[in-house]
Amino acid sequence: MTSLFQPRILSPFLVITLIWGSTWLVIRDQLGLVPPSWSVTYRFLIASAAMFAYAAATRTSLSVPRAAWGTILLVGLPQFVLNFNLVYRAEAYITSGLVAVIFALLLVPNAVLARLFLGQTLSRPFVIGSGVALIGIGLLFAHELKLD
Repeated sequence: MTSLFQPRILSPFLVITLIWGSTWLVIRDQLGLVPPSWSVTYRFLIASAAMFAYAAATRTSLSVPRAAWGTILLVGLPQFVLNFNLVYRAEAYITSGLVAVIFALLLVPNAVLARLFLGQTLSRPFVIGSGVALIGIGLLFAHELKLD
């Protein structure tokens, strides 16, 4: 059995894929019931409660050194406040599947920022694949905007 198909690797991958793959259903069903910002708030309150319950059940410490709090705020506020609020608002105007595809494209700026700030290399296949992805998303937008 290859290492990718071991249950300790495959199970978390399947769970994350199922959760993130179905996120658009939750967002679509929440829109219109309450303002988008409240939907994001409810979602993260529920996720926080689940995380704390899991940590308590597994006796995992969630303490973070005080020195890391600034970094957490610097990353967390844009990611979980600004980013998700914008995603929810976008869902009101464009197809949720297209929003999900664009959200998945976050891999590209993350890799570029890792290159700039951490010195990680960008492989040639990654750069080519990113280019193809950008062209594909451009074509999806052309169709969405009826520019074809």
